[in-house]
Amino acid sequence: MKDQIKTIELRAAWGRVLLLVPVALMALCVWYGMRWCVGNTMAEWLPDINAAEAATRLAPGDPQAHFTVARLRERSFLPEELPEAVRHYEEAARLSPNDFRYFMELGRVRGLVGDTRGSEAALRHAVELAPTYPEPRWYLGNLLLRQGRAAEAFAELRRAGEASPGKFLPQVIELSWRYYDADVPSVLAAVGNSARARGQLMEYLINLKRLDDARQLWEGFNAEERKLVSATGEKLLLRFLEAKRFHDMLALHRELAAMGGTPTEAAPERLTNGGFESAVGAPGRNPFEWQVVPLAGVQIGLDERVRREGARSLRIAFNSTNTISFRNISQLVTVEPQTRYRLEYYVRREDLKGEATLVTQIVDAGQPDRVLASAPPLAAGTADWQAVALDFTTGAATQGLTLRVVSPQCPSAICPIFGKVWYDNFNLQRLDGGAAANG
Repeated sequence: MKDQIKTIELRAAWGRVLLLVPVALMALCVWYGMRWCVGNTMAEWLPDINAAEAATRLAPGDPQAHFTVARLRERSFLPEELPEAVRHYEEAARLSPNDFRYFMELGRVRGLVGDTRGSEAALRHAVELAPTYPEPRWYLGNLLLRQGRAAEAFAELRRAGEASPGKFLPQVIELSWRYYDADVPSVLAAVGNSARARGQLMEYLINLKRLDDARQLWEGFNAEERKLVSATGEKLLLRFLEAKRFHDMLALHRELAAMGGTPTEAAPERLTNGGFESAVGAPGRNPFEWQVVPLAGVQIGLDERVRREGARSLRIAFNSTNTISFRNISQLVTVEPQTRYRLEYYVRREDLKGEATLVTQIVDAGQPDRVLASAPPLAAGTADWQAVALDFTTGAATQGLTLRVVSPQCPSAICPIFGKVWYDNFNLQRLDGGAAANG
């Protein structure tokens, strides 16, 4: 038999095989992609340790899955779970070497298991990856502080406070306050010399009622810095008022007013706007000006038609059938202790009626129940301008006095007041060494 040559056509078969290869690869990619997607979704949205463990099996190369397992094991609060949490944090960091969060959490939890060196290494790497983020520096600073490396620690903590002053700066202040046992210079060095840091430290001191230390910090601000922390200056002003430190309060008030572009006329031993030539306002606008509190049935305001001198006087018009308890006009003045003064003013009345009308009193601002001088109650009826003078001596601890116009205690069950009263030309004089200035 002759040899026969048989030809087998292979091109069609191999072509079909070659076509199947990319399809298979695509299917494989889709399979792994679906596993990754499902695993990632499970890790992110199912806060359950079993689901998270399943996610690591579905997507072993997904750092989020390992991160979730680590976090859940850590949050179990069981000490035996921490080593496993560390392992998964390490795997997350290995799979995503440029994500600072994984290294930050790894460093934090390594510290919990006592691996100080590993904790520091991970946290420093987190700082390198995210140098402007406050959290890695906060954790690193706390780790260093626990090791007694205060200078290194507060360098990191200070950077955290600067990066996030609203969140971390108060914590840095509190931490340094405890660490340095309330030593203000050491705390200031720890938190930094920026205006914001000193301002928050000043507010911290105000809250602790360390008013002298707060005042000293305020004095260290330049003009521009004081504008940034003016609200803190206002808080210190209120604290001085609560502490009845009226001289310190006046000095700070003058500084704040000048800084705001509206210099005040308030000065030591000075009645401001004694002739009512300027407007009078509600309490709080200026503690050293007239404080006028509205009262139902009483009209209080400036009068340009009736005045003794100048352009205006203060008029009080009563028209109420109810009992009037009037304590609605006052002014705070700083004075010196154990010093003699004289208050002079003029008063006018028209058709005044009532069993308890009005009395002008001088009281110790530090002891509001201590009346230093009191004028007789205004008589009923009508009278033109009359001069009144009150001499008094301040106490050994008196820093300020309050001039106030009040109604005395009612002798009957019902004490309405009717009529009009005008005041003008209040003047405070110092009797032992010259006259005090008055506005």
